[in-house]
Amino acid sequence: MKLLGSATSPYVRKLRVIAQELGLALDYAETAALEDPAALLAANPLGKVPALILDDGEALVDSPVIAAYLLSLAPAQTLLPAAGMAHWRARTSEALVDGILDAAIVLRFNMGQGVTSGMWVDRQYRAIDRGLAALAGRVGDGTGYAELATVIACEYLDLRWPAIDWRGDQPVLAALHARLAERPSLVATRPVG
Repeated sequence: MKLLGSATSPYVRKLRVIAQELGLALDYAETAALEDPAALLAANPLGKVPALILDDGEALVDSPVIAAYLLSLAPAQTLLPAAGMAHWRARTSEALVDGILDAAIVLRFNMGQGVTSGMWVDRQYRAIDRGLAALAGRVGDGTGYAELATVIACEYLDLRWPAIDWRGDQPVLAALHARLAERPSLVATRPVG
């Protein structure tokens, strides 16, 4: 399997963390999505990372789909409950994390185009704040996919939006981060600058 992605993409990072946590062999290819490289467009006509190319050449796209696939490769895994309400609760946390990341990335692209204020920008900040508050109410004391994804989202905010004081606003998330930040899978995939 080969994962096409960007080291600073939090969606890609989630998948790399899952693979490491599960002990799955995963080749990684740094891919500049905005340059529309042929390999990426062949795997994902939308030109977005992540894209996972399977050994038979089939490609899977979008981080929730790829995450589900990777988790399915380890039937005895304990990162994501297999069934019941615990499963759906973790998947909902995954969706909240992705929503926070979506809003943060929209803000980043807007800023790159000089759009730093207005209703749409304000809406993204509010979505991030509400999403973080919701995640703080969902954090468990385990080390599952939802907790790891939450830490990844918080660290992405540190990387791209350090003025967002999620530690001060959400001490439960700060405690989660302090507990998991030095986990080998998170350390090994942490983007620089």
